Amino acid sequence: MRISVDHKCEETITKRVGFVFLCGFLALLLGSCAGKEVNREDADALFKSAEEAFSEEHYLIALEKYRDIKNRFPYSSRAIDSELRIADTYFEQESYIEAESAYEIFKELHPTHPKADYVQYRIGLSFFKQIPDDSARDLSAAYKAIEAFGVLEQKHPSSEYVAKAKEHTINARKRLAEHENYVANFYYQRQHYLSASYRYSALLQDYGNLGYDEEALYRLVQSYYHIKMYDNAEDAAKRLFNQFPDTKYKPEVKGVLETMRKKG
Repeated sequence: MRISVDHKCEETITKRVGFVFLCGFLALLLGSCAGKEVNREDADALFKSAEEAFSEEHYLIALEKYRDIKNRFPYSSRAIDSELRIADTYFEQESYIEAESAYEIFKELHPTHPKADYVQYRIGLSFFKQIPDDSARDLSAAYKAIEAFGVLEQKHPSSEYVAKAKEHTINARKRLAEHENYVANFYYQRQHYLSASYRYSALLQDYGNLGYDEEALYRLVQSYYHIKMYDNAEDAAKRLFNQFPDTKYKPEVKGVLETMRKKG
């Protein structure tokens, strides 16, 4: 009989312990949920404040608040939003090197983000903004911008940013054409005609129909003439007359062709 009573006591104790454990677990769960809800509200409030600073162009304040969100609420969706807005803030500050880097990091961390096309576009635009006005300077940023815009067109062909990316690509190519023309003219003016011919040929091949073809063909004729590559000069003259039948260089080029024929 005593064994039966002891057994019932053990069952009762076990049930009570289980009940206490369950209550404790539920309390922790509810507390955790409540904490998350409070954190979410705090993150939202801070993000709203950061957005207000951003819209008012108080970029240093906005940056500080976006970073604060990342540090205090690293698992909040607002932390991800803040990562992107940090890149945007750098861009608006015209800190394009920092902006490009921040967009690249965001792209690596969140490759399937709904704004992936926007991020890729901004990477290209950050490079585009770094292209110097002086055609004599390094234009590596132009190549990088064209490459980044190409990735956008390839991976996000239906993106709303593709049209703008194409416009910027054309402008970047014009800058590269301007640089190539500058270098070609540099050699031409110093009578380094072989080097000039290489540059004018590259200009026509890589950056045709961007406003430099007529002059490049004319100077290509002259360059070939001076290094006595007469067949090449005639081919360049034919291209010039076919593409620009009313070219202002026609009388001069015809004179060069006549001189070459006399020299045989």
